[in-house]
Amino acid sequence: MDRKERLLELYDLLPFHQHPLWVMVMKGTLSLQQVAAAECQHFLRTRAGQRLRRDAMTEAHAQNARLWEVLLSIYLEECTNEKGTSHLELIRRLCTMCGIADEELERSRPTPGNSASMALYRDIARRGAACHLLGAGAVEHYYCQLSPKIYDAYTTRYQMTDEQAETYRLHGPMDREHADRSFAVLDEVVDIVGWEAIEDSVRDAFVATSLHYDGMLHAATGELSYWNGR
Repeated sequence: MDRKERLLELYDLLPFHQHPLWVMVMKGTLSLQQVAAAECQHFLRTRAGQRLRRDAMTEAHAQNARLWEVLLSIYLEECTNEKGTSHLELIRRLCTMCGIADEELERSRPTPGNSASMALYRDIARRGAACHLLGAGAVEHYYCQLSPKIYDAYTTRYQMTDEQAETYRLHGPMDREHADRSFAVLDEVVDIVGWEAIEDSVRDAFVATSLHYDGMLHAATGELSYWNGR
């Protein structure tokens, strides 16, 4: 088993395509209002993630040219409007088209699970740009497979328009590309921070993602619980 396979195998701890949030969305169990409440948490996490992407890109500039190039390309595609609408603005659009006022969205507060998720994402980023990149890249490897299914559920079961659910349509091909770019520099980032740091960061990124979905589900249902992956 090569290094990439060993890292991706960590997904089995918390395989988020089986998370109760997405199981309920696929079945149409949640109301549109509940989905909108969950997506407010998605907005908060994405807003916080923009800063982590920017800081990692800045740090990488002094470390390794290839690492910096990968982080720069991903930052421009995800976090700015230079190559299309940023992910944050796409999620803002989804929420406002669900009837949530922009002022309400900006004032929304994270649920405990989402707070824990964002704190763990920040901790991974503090370990270094390499840890941030590979942690996010491993999540994107699987998220690109889940995202089209969310898009289908949102546009069929919840009758969202293509414009409203666009972030999930774009995440499929875009996150596949981002994951591939991240893993293309795996050997170099291991040389920078060591294998154990990368392995721990990928594991923790999967945990952080599951916590984020716990927080989204809490916002939707009002029930505080944490999924154990089974």
